[in-house]
Amino acid sequence: MVTVTTVCSYAALLAYSVSFTAAREPEVEIADLFGDVLFQQGIPQSITCTVFDPLPVGVFTWKVGDRIIENNNRIENIAEDEIQQVLQFTPTLEDSKKPLTCQYGERGEQVCSDYIIMGIYVMDIPSDPITPGLVKDGDPVTLKVTAGLYPAPAPGDILWEVKEPSGEVVVEMSPGGQDMYGMYRAGEIQVLSESDNLYQFSLDIAVLDQKEVSNIHTVTITTKGIKKTVHFNLALKMTQGDEVEGTNEDVNQNPSSVDNNKETKEEEPNAGVLGMEMGLFIIIGIIAVFLILCILYCIYRRKKKSRSKNSKTYTAVKTNTNMHGQPV
Repeated sequence: MVTVTTVCSYAALLAYSVSFTAAREPEVEIADLFGDVLFQQGIPQSITCTVFDPLPVGVFTWKVGDRIIENNNRIENIAEDEIQQVLQFTPTLEDSKKPLTCQYGERGEQVCSDYIIMGIYVMDIPSDPITPGLVKDGDPVTLKVTAGLYPAPAPGDILWEVKEPSGEVVVEMSPGGQDMYGMYRAGEIQVLSESDNLYQFSLDIAVLDQKEVSNIHTVTITTKGIKKTVHFNLALKMTQGDEVEGTNEDVNQNPSSVDNNKETKEEEPNAGVLGMEMGLFIIIGIIAVFLILCILYCIYRRKKKSRSKNSKTYTAVKTNTNMHGQPV
């Protein structure tokens, strides 16, 4: 149920009265909002102001504190005795703890109004998982996150958590905390820029190994009762001869299968060389067979020509000649 705050002047009541019938006064209501309302800085807001029993020539006026906000949005008729106007408004830190007021009445004399008190907060926090720099197996690592926050965070507003894949909590701590084994230590809150409301939070992990990589690492930040959680993706740096590390499949892989994979990779280049040698040998063989066939064909043609020449028949023709050697 929405609480309506309506303020009307005594002069207005007299103006809307007649000698025999008392006219009803306008009723102003900021829709769906009342009391103290939280807004995030820089996020555009749409505020709707509704007036019941409006005046024939009434106007809307919007204010933040004593500052008038220009609003060119048109007035809409919702029903016969109901109108409304929407304000597009982007809050800033300077508006914090100030009233946002919707006033309605005749020009120059706003007679009825409703208001809310704005509480402005800043919560600029990374939405994507953070991947720290790669480190070798067994080396320490520090998880860090930078956030824009207002009001300034207290240690109780920051919660680091490390959980196993099953969901069992390994450790949870606030800035300045440390576990009994010295594996985890949450650094104090670092103020990077007070004017820009920038802060940094960190968690030191003494040893990063495969088991630690498989854990779930998060930090939850609370501002004005609003919580946001940042996740971290951890991985180990590869060393020469190692397989890719940082996944559950690698952790559970059988060492013998790793050796078999390495042997297979080593054998692959030899198989390629053998294939090339075999292909070259086949090509040379084809060329040699072709040359032999060509030689045999040439020999065959030569013998055939020789046989044809020897089988030819020559016929002698006798010619009579006289004593002078001339044919008769």
